[in-house]
Amino acid sequence: MRRAMRTAATKVSTARQAFTLAESLIAAVVLAAAVIGISGVLSASYQQSDIHGQMSTALELAQQLMEEIASTPMDVPAGQTNKPGWSSGQTDRTQYDTIDDFNGYTDSSGSIQAWDGSSMDLGNGASYTRSVTETPNALPAGMTGTASDFLLVTVTVQMPRSQTISISQLFTRVSMSR
Repeated sequence: MRRAMRTAATKVSTARQAFTLAESLIAAVVLAAAVIGISGVLSASYQQSDIHGQMSTALELAQQLMEEIASTPMDVPAGQTNKPGWSSGQTDRTQYDTIDDFNGYTDSSGSIQAWDGSSMDLGNGASYTRSVTETPNALPAGMTGTASDFLLVTVTVQMPRSQTISISQLFTRVSMSR
């Protein structure tokens, strides 16, 4: 009798170890939902990383051009003749001798040329557009002085997805102290 009960118990436990078709389908649906949820998060993370990389590149390009502009004097050094700038059709930035020469400057490419002639490859075929605007007589509020001694320069970079980033710097002919 005991032997018969053991055999019956063994058959029941052996038969119960397998999954039913319904249990397998439910497990597959739950697994599919988890994979879809995770892939959505990974996709959003990739897009965010891509945008962050583009913003970082755009900021670097804007800073590089602003530093180039800042290294140029506001006025032509004594005894020298003012050379033509961007607005006069001069595209060679090594010839720019004053900050005014950069007014209206623009370049666009996936590989932008630096001042020294070297080329900066921006990778992945993306195209960035840099432009310079100058605001003369930009006397800050609350300051006294001659307005013509102040110049506000803004460098704007348009990124591949039509997003823009701008940086501005105030230049002056006079020394300011607090």
